Amino acid sequence: MRHYVVYRPFYQTNRGFSLIEAIVALVILSIVFTTVWGWFGTAVVSTERIRSTVGLPAAVNEFISRIELEDLSQVQNGEMAIDDYVIEWQSNTIRRSDDASYRRQPAWIIGLFHINANIFLDGVLITSIETQSVRYWPDPNYIDINAFKPVF
Repeated sequence: MRHYVVYRPFYQTNRGFSLIEAIVALVILSIVFTTVWGWFGTAVVSTERIRSTVGLPAAVNEFISRIELEDLSQVQNGEMAIDDYVIEWQSNTIRRSDDASYRRQPAWIIGLFHINANIFLDGVLITSIETQSVRYWPDPNYIDINAFKPVF
């Protein structure tokens, strides 16, 4: 039985990559990195959206609690900072009982207010909300007739 040995010089067996193979490898790597970069961009946008969505209900509830303490008959607009959110609000008077021809509660003024609020996160408008609120306060012009009755 004969064995044949093929002799190849050293410079022919250890060639490395050709130019075409290197270019194909770089194209494949660039496609993979571009796809991964797109996924990271989507993840960052989704994370910001989740952050603004998760904290928003708590900020709105806090805003409603704070706006209930405001005297809307005197203050028509304002700004509140709640956590990372900035809320700019305006109120308009829709109706007041002292403008009516008949008042069931003459000692009190009852008002209906429309409140519009813009909610910002990091200087970007997230959402706008609208609500209405009823307030009452003593009428400074009310004179109690019972106070002038003689006591026997």
